[in-house]
Amino acid sequence: MKKFVVYSAMLAGCVAASAQYNVQLHYDLGHNLYSDAEAQRQAVTATFEFLKPDRLGSTFMFIDLDFHGNDTNNNGAMGAYCDLSRDFTVKHVNEANNITAHFQYTGGLNTTAGSYQQAMMIGPAWQWHSMDFSRMFILQVSYKQYFKHLQNEAHPSFQVATIWNINFAQGLFTFNGLAETWYGYSPDFVSIPGAPDPVLIPKKKVAFLAEPQFWINVIGRERPNDRLSVGTEWEISNNFIYPSQGTRSFFINPTLALKYTF
Repeated sequence: MKKFVVYSAMLAGCVAASAQYNVQLHYDLGHNLYSDAEAQRQAVTATFEFLKPDRLGSTFMFIDLDFHGNDTNNNGAMGAYCDLSRDFTVKHVNEANNITAHFQYTGGLNTTAGSYQQAMMIGPAWQWHSMDFSRMFILQVSYKQYFKHLQNEAHPSFQVATIWNINFAQGLFTFNGLAETWYGYSPDFVSIPGAPDPVLIPKKKVAFLAEPQFWINVIGRERPNDRLSVGTEWEISNNFIYPSQGTRSFFINPTLALKYTF
């Protein structure tokens, strides 16, 4: 689960001008739904998110820790993924709209691949929110530079991302998430002359990832902090998955989740 999701705290954070952070625990159903194709998928993901607005813009980061599923020989963490971003306000259009300069870094470790290919992004972003801060939308268009990683070469790329947050029913429900499209290496099965079976190697392709989340704020729904939520996340992607040989390259993986906002 590689998410850049909860700018959802951004609205409350920008109003309060103070740091916001939350922890999430997701039980991933992917290895149950696709027991053959995704048998090695993580069973649990723990997420820590942090947001700090200031007079120049905002700083956001998250760390995902993935834990083994069906591997009875190893029940510890199988990977860690980090995303760090900084936005500088370039133009305050009006009370509802801002234009920012967006900087972002992504990378991490994996017990099978050694590490994820690192990348840095830079580009403009548009931020919009409703007057009561119950709805928010962000659009980012970035130049993306990948760094060399094992057999994956360093190469220029792009990324387009949308992030949204909607609170409704007097704060009882929250619908938030992201959708991203980029170009980069992703595992795929390739037929090699002379080889009896296709071989799993990285190939460059256009990747898509969406991670909508739905939360029921069961405690403290009218508070920006000290709030307990239960919900789900749906990872919809042709990337960050282990492709099934000759059958599937696109998966929908739901989770059952808890979140506490401090």
